[in-house]
Amino acid sequence: MSTKWIVPEHSKEKVRKAGKSILEAEVDSDEFREAVPVFHNWRSAHAFPMQIILDLARKNAIKIDKNALAVQRLKRVPSIFNKLTREKNMSLSRMEDIAGCRVVVDSIRHVNRIHDSLQRSRTKHILHRERNYIDKPKGSGYRGIHLIYRYNGGKPAYYGMSVELQIRSKIQHSWATAVEVVGAFTKQALKASSGDAVWLDLFKYASVEFSKLEKCSIDPRYEGVDTFAELDKCINEIGLFDRLAAFKVATQSLTDRKKKQAGYFVVLLDLEERVVKHARFDKGSLKKATDFYDKEEERYKNDANRDVVLVSAGSLRDLRRL
Repeated sequence: MSTKWIVPEHSKEKVRKAGKSILEAEVDSDEFREAVPVFHNWRSAHAFPMQIILDLARKNAIKIDKNALAVQRLKRVPSIFNKLTREKNMSLSRMEDIAGCRVVVDSIRHVNRIHDSLQRSRTKHILHRERNYIDKPKGSGYRGIHLIYRYNGGKPAYYGMSVELQIRSKIQHSWATAVEVVGAFTKQALKASSGDAVWLDLFKYASVEFSKLEKCSIDPRYEGVDTFAELDKCINEIGLFDRLAAFKVATQSLTDRKKKQAGYFVVLLDLEERVVKHARFDKGSLKKATDFYDKEEERYKNDANRDVVLVSAGSLRDLRRL
């Protein structure tokens, strides 16, 4: 069954105003109610250009690393709102990472080769921006390469829509995933460099040690610092290994099934019960998956113990590797 893609139905100016209204208008106002469908249409419409850039990324990645993992995701609704709130000059219509693709490969050498391959690619889509967080890591310690593409293919309705492509090594991906998982369990915005100082320091020092492991240049801020000793202090202060043993319980439900199933997954992380639940939708059921996701988001929007995400993956095994 072919996917029935959602097309953007509103001007960028109307999208911009809708994002502003959702943040500022009263929830029971007409302004808010009118803005919600505009927001959801704009977000969901990114699925088509996201798939196109995923295909481009996968084609280039597989040539270099046959085991490359290429996945896609639409940015979670709370994450979009948090970014609009955090970055005062940001607007919904200009946000470049609503659609995201990610390629995870075996080594830093593969990351660089895929990056070079994409730069040489004769694609008609526009490489708008590049951020190399390997040469210059973020203050949080995050490393990876981000490429912003703008759709320029055969469907005019999607012209100019942005997709962020991230390229990471397995080590870089492990670090970034750990930040997100710990942030979710501890209810801290660690990914945005906000939260407990010891946790933030732990990930900064771990990133430096991983840089050494991958033989990458070290962040100049840590020259002369015994980052391994500092990392060990953080581990002991937090009681890291006991915490990780508890977190592991919540991911076990994604390891049981090995049968490959393409499609969309709405995943609920239940921190209270320490379980992960998911609903699967066929590749041709994007609208159903999106509608279900929107309802689950609304259902749990005020529940700090439950987190919902919509992802696309080739199998439950790939989903676990995300």
